[in-house]
Amino acid sequence: MDDPDEAGFPFEEVLDLYLGCGKHFVPPEVLVRLDAARSLSQGAQLCAFLDTALDKRDRCYDYSSYCALALLDLPDETVALTPSEIDARRDRMLVELLGDVIRFELQALDGAGAPLPQMRPAPSDAEKRVLRALAALRPSVGRLGGPLETGISGAGLLLDWREDELSAQARQRMALSLLPVHLVHDEYMFLRILQSFEVNFAWIAVLLRRAIWALPEEAGAALAPLQQANGILREAARLFPLLGTMQIEAFHDFRRFTEGASAIQSTGYKRVEALCRRPDPERLASAAYSAVPDVRARAEAGQATLDDAFAAACRGGQFEASERDAVAEEMRCFSEQLLRWRQAHYQLARRFLGTRGGTGYTEGVPYLDAVRSVPVFRELPEG
Repeated sequence: MDDPDEAGFPFEEVLDLYLGCGKHFVPPEVLVRLDAARSLSQGAQLCAFLDTALDKRDRCYDYSSYCALALLDLPDETVALTPSEIDARRDRMLVELLGDVIRFELQALDGAGAPLPQMRPAPSDAEKRVLRALAALRPSVGRLGGPLETGISGAGLLLDWREDELSAQARQRMALSLLPVHLVHDEYMFLRILQSFEVNFAWIAVLLRRAIWALPEEAGAALAPLQQANGILREAARLFPLLGTMQIEAFHDFRRFTEGASAIQSTGYKRVEALCRRPDPERLASAAYSAVPDVRARAEAGQATLDDAFAAACRGGQFEASERDAVAEEMRCFSEQLLRWRQAHYQLARRFLGTRGGTGYTEGVPYLDAVRSVPVFRELPEG
């Protein structure tokens, strides 16, 4: 670890160590050496990796660092891409993440020395997991022109195709962005699913922002990004059946070491919520928004929201009646889908957590129960 430059940094050695003991159990002397390397490094990726690897030592461990979000290719809300380019960027990232779940599960099934050996699921459950990951990926693979065969053999074909498609940068990104806290098998899938949700919410935020910008000038132009956002949210729901294959006892085992990190801290989800409408004062004052100060500050500063932009366009006469109704219908669809997403999240949390508290110093299931019916929009007319 004497060479702090990215080209000379022993990424593979460090990753093997982290996967061999879990982030929570990395020896202190290793952490000291990694911190010394970080103090000398100027490489952006290496610094991001070391910040993620040292988050517990730095006492800044949270949901974002647990999910290694700084190491993923998440978009800025203002990214200028065509709709097809947005689909392609998102689809490739999901193939990277969920394809890695399939690879890991098949490697473990084959007994090929997969890391995280503790509490492996039964072979039949692992196969079910692979098939659900394959189903979750199907829309993305289809758009990218990949194989759509089903079954375990279809998973093998997908991995062969994915292997050919992965760039060196993507391989590095996948390797560096998986730093589990423990050695429990199911944490691998859990992390990749959380990352996949964050990818989806990041792109939804891009599209909501685009719809907001369109409304004052060309109201009808808001329709296409809203339709695309609805499509992403619809496909994101495919992750819940996959997440449902996690073993409850395995989840309880590794979550002992995730205190301080909770999905309540998700910047991506809060960004989407705050772009729909300005959160109520008590919501902005809650632990959920305290965990995302940048999002809260923008909301408190009066950032434009879809709710306000739609109402202003209606009042200002920018809409043709047909355009107004079409945009309103897409907003209603988005609202209904997001409420179903919250309900699914609540039901899974109730199943896995029961009466236990959340890991982000929150009350867990009671919190999700309290917020699952909060209105997505205020100004939307009745359908």
